Amino acid sequence: MAFAQTVEFNEDADLSIRKGVFSTEFVSYEYFGDHYFLNADQSFLDNKGRVNSEFVLNLVELRINPYESGMFSIGVDLAWDYYRLNKDHLWLPTSDKTGVDIASREASGFSKIKRSNLTVRSVSIPVSFEQNFGKCDLRIGIAGEYNYAGVSKFKAIDNNGTTIKETKSGERFSDSIKVRPFTYNVFGALSFGGLGLYVRYNPMPQFEEGFGPQFEKTLTFGLVCGLGM
Repeated sequence: MAFAQTVEFNEDADLSIRKGVFSTEFVSYEYFGDHYFLNADQSFLDNKGRVNSEFVLNLVELRINPYESGMFSIGVDLAWDYYRLNKDHLWLPTSDKTGVDIASREASGFSKIKRSNLTVRSVSIPVSFEQNFGKCDLRIGIAGEYNYAGVSKFKAIDNNGTTIKETKSGERFSDSIKVRPFTYNVFGALSFGGLGLYVRYNPMPQFEEGFGPQFEKTLTFGLVCGLGM
């Protein structure tokens, strides 16, 4: 059985390629939310900054519509997770380079810390089901994640007034920021007219023990843009 393929290029084109009940969407949605840490290390909770967030961008999504208002999908997403300390603390490798500690500004010889955060970049494969209720859409699903090496970004002023700015990742800092290569999460989102709210539960920490913020699980709440069939 053959299906005719149609590529839309009119003024309402949505970069979609359709084959019967199948469709492929590019850059369909974005998520932006804040992390809430469960059973986290007290030192991290006491010294974390106000920004501990994630940004997720969909690259491509294969959709299957078994009926008009329902949809199954599998996609590829890019994600960025940010973990920031307050301006009186910073992440530093231990003296033997086998871990990462939270150090104080005074003990480290800095007069001011402008930024100390860790970033984890991920590629995820979400599998989800979405149900349309008129202008509302409800989506639930599970996603597997591959996490790249953590990146440390640091900017401070020492006691001599010199600005120190460093970005450490990959080759130079890989022994001190170890992440779990594979994690997963479950999520749900409710949108109205393409804009809505989402919640994501991650039952696994991204960092290996001793190599970054320590926590058992995270809940993430935020905004989603672009959902809808």
